[in-house]
Amino acid sequence: MKLVGKFTPRQVDRLASLPQAAAVECGTTLYGVTAVTSRGLLNGATVLTAANRPGLRWSELRSGAYPATDAQLLIDERTAAAHDIRAGERVTLSRGRIVTEAMVVGIAARPSDRAVGAREAVFLLPSGAVAALEGGAPCDSVTVELRRRRDASTFSRAAHDLLDTPPAVIYDESLRGHV
Repeated sequence: MKLVGKFTPRQVDRLASLPQAAAVECGTTLYGVTAVTSRGLLNGATVLTAANRPGLRWSELRSGAYPATDAQLLIDERTAAAHDIRAGERVTLSRGRIVTEAMVVGIAARPSDRAVGAREAVFLLPSGAVAALEGGAPCDSVTVELRRRRDASTFSRAAHDLLDTPPAVIYDESLRGHV
């Protein structure tokens, strides 16, 4: 299940404290990021949050490791192949005047959702690095792993009651028949 809106770290913590939630992770998508690699400049890259919990991840790891710190990132397999980028390479990402540097630690499958364009390079960074690149702005989605699928409606109502502005709720296919 995904909640869409603007969420502060405190709100994410409050959602995670709901009894129906097994795990809650903040997610952000950044567009138009400039990436500099040893192979050159990639304009218009998309940066996604690399969720810590395997069940909440945007894409599957193809090789290497998942980022363990904010100084590590994943790159999508199509971009890695097209630009001959491998684990161990340093990437500098910038958005406006904010710059962050991280090391490629793994190659990920290209995310399948429509938030990612067909041609843009895709990088996945831990939430702290994404927040820094965004200038500390709140996250724009919260992905939730429920303890039990049948708790989807209860969690959704509790989230609406908990937040000042009710979020949009997107249910994934695994919750069909439980909402």
